[in-house]
Amino acid sequence: MEPQIHMQGNLVADPSYRVTAAGLHMTKFRIASSGRRFDRARNDFVSTDPVYMSVVCFRQLADNVAMSLRKGDTVVVQGRLTFREYDDSHGGPRRQAYEIDATAVGPDLARYSTSLTRPTRELEPTPAGPVDVPQQPAYPNGAAPMDNPWTEAPAVAEETAA
Repeated sequence: MEPQIHMQGNLVADPSYRVTAAGLHMTKFRIASSGRRFDRARNDFVSTDPVYMSVVCFRQLADNVAMSLRKGDTVVVQGRLTFREYDDSHGGPRRQAYEIDATAVGPDLARYSTSLTRPTRELEPTPAGPVDVPQQPAYPNGAAPMDNPWTEAPAVAEETAA
């Protein structure tokens, strides 16, 4: 069993996106999270010390995070808590760090409203040649069709020339 963690926080900088030498898409970012507690001496709520956590995302999640999130955004992260050791770049002693290997990242809907869009995915060519991808109909405001069979897709208003 791997240790799982759920964490809510604000991005302290824009996500950093790169593709490794092996072709793996990777996005890293840091979040800060602090709580609130009631201080009887002050008779008021005070903020607790912030906790900073590094988050790493791979593959499609990395692409989506890099395209969607920016500094200051409040997110909810779920993933495996990992521990790593590394050499200090300035020749100091070995360093240690915890980070979250994310399996899911999303905006905190208690603070935001959002419209979801599906990312376009490139299909792998088959040995017989490239695969034809059917064109999807246009939807208003770039929305994607709904997957729920019990609801109707939004109506598309057609423009008429006068």
